[in-house]
Amino acid sequence: MKLQSAVEFLTTYSFLIIVLSAAILVVFFLVGTTKTAIESQCVSFSSIACNDMSFYSQAKTNYSIAIFSITNSQNAPINVTNITVTLKSVNYIGICAPSFLYQGQEATCMANLSTSLAQGSPAQGFYAVNAKFCDSPVGSPISNCTSKASYGGSFYAYSQRSPVSIFSVIAGIGNSTGQLPAYNAMPLLSTDYPTVNNGDWVAKQNATAIAYALGTVGYSGNYFGVEASPFPSDLYYLDNNAISCSSGYNSTISYAYTAIYLNANTALSFNAYADNAIATWYRPAGGGWTSVYGSSYWPSNSVNLASNSISLAKGLYSIAVGWSNSCGPGLQAFELTGSTV
Repeated sequence: MKLQSAVEFLTTYSFLIIVLSAAILVVFFLVGTTKTAIESQCVSFSSIACNDMSFYSQAKTNYSIAIFSITNSQNAPINVTNITVTLKSVNYIGICAPSFLYQGQEATCMANLSTSLAQGSPAQGFYAVNAKFCDSPVGSPISNCTSKASYGGSFYAYSQRSPVSIFSVIAGIGNSTGQLPAYNAMPLLSTDYPTVNNGDWVAKQNATAIAYALGTVGYSGNYFGVEASPFPSDLYYLDNNAISCSSGYNSTISYAYTAIYLNANTALSFNAYADNAIATWYRPAGGGWTSVYGSSYWPSNSVNLASNSISLAKGLYSIAVGWSNSCGPGLQAFELTGSTV
């Protein structure tokens, strides 16, 4: 009888025992897994791809920064209005740079949160990229973008102490008449420049400065503490891997964008080294673009330094650096100092 009862007990509860055993094993696995083994996760629920995200906190000043790298995966351009980041049921509004994205182009989005997390603490929430959908071909004016759209997703990351600035770079090649727009115009890639390379570069950063440097082959050196690297990164797009563009396209142009958060009123210094032409813009969240150097910095065929310090109030800002070159060799190097991102 006892044997029969034992058999009946095992038959009845064997499945439950298996499930409980599996659950216990999963718990032990998760507890035994270090936090560094789980990378940041950024999931997209729609046609805007989320490539990567990072979460940073500053306990002394009680704020956090969430940074996202996104790509427009649709067949039409969009005009991004802002990004909303939701953490613990609280919504925070941020900005994206660049704000106008063609198909396949990337942007860096950032939101600052009036809360801080201990280093290594998990941050889990949602994001929504709010934009205007453009039912028109590439190169159409932004005014043609009317239909509102929202592209959502979720994120999971561990809070880090020191932020990293991500420059989202768009590059293209065009004919000899192609050039940067007027210094007081909106920084956009010229419509007659096919995009040949775009992506994210992480800039070198310390407590007071962000440095970014790119140069074509034959132009090397250390600028603002950063070694110049070939640009475009894949010389397949240049004729015969030489520093000359393929037939019909004999000039290059690029825009480097980033978003920064100033946690106090700051005298931000913009410094640039370049040959050929370079221009730099900034804009606050919800505001318009302002030229940093005006029309005074348009060098030709020689490397020059331009610097300007601008007093900016606490808040979020987009930064854009435009550079054009007659297919090199050439250099673009850029540094922000005095920032507190």
